[in-house]
Amino acid sequence: MDVIDRAQEDLARGDSIAARDRLISALVRNPASPGILELLAYTYLVLGDRPAAGAAWFLTDKSDDDPTASAAFAALEKQCRSPLALARALPIHAPSDWYPARARNRLERLEAAVEANGQHWMPPRDVVYFDEDGLNSDDFYDSGVDWDDDDLDGSRGGSSYRSVRQRAIAATIVLAIAATSASVVLALVFG
Repeated sequence: MDVIDRAQEDLARGDSIAARDRLISALVRNPASPGILELLAYTYLVLGDRPAAGAAWFLTDKSDDDPTASAAFAALEKQCRSPLALARALPIHAPSDWYPARARNRLERLEAAVEANGQHWMPPRDVVYFDEDGLNSDDFYDSGVDWDDDDLDGSRGGSSYRSVRQRAIAATIVLAIAATSASVVLALVFG
């Protein structure tokens, strides 16, 4: 049973908060999942949070002409009051090119609106940061692992295991670079 099935069971039991929390946690592992974002938007509607539903739908292929989505988009714009505030309200956890065409178009329009206000915004995962050793932390994101839904709470490892594993890999690479550099320096000095 996947996270969408479990969230639908939560909703059927009337536990909208559990469904919302389950779906938000699942976005960490599958940030551009259309099914998760769609169900999250509907869950927010059940909870009475129309702006949050608009933020989730913003990243989907939902048509701007859809009456329910357009009302949610309008509520989001009304709540945020500026393009930059709206940008910061989005649950965006993946590079913009991971999202469907309509979502990418909305993101491009949003970025243009932010710049028209004299501000700057780029979807967070579109920016690549290098630490002082020149390593890109996104290179260690292990998207190929299929984590079990029971791991969402960390009881059997889950994201905490992934984080420790990623740090161990990064530390090993840094040590290998340092050892190689040290051997080159020693060869030059004593060679």
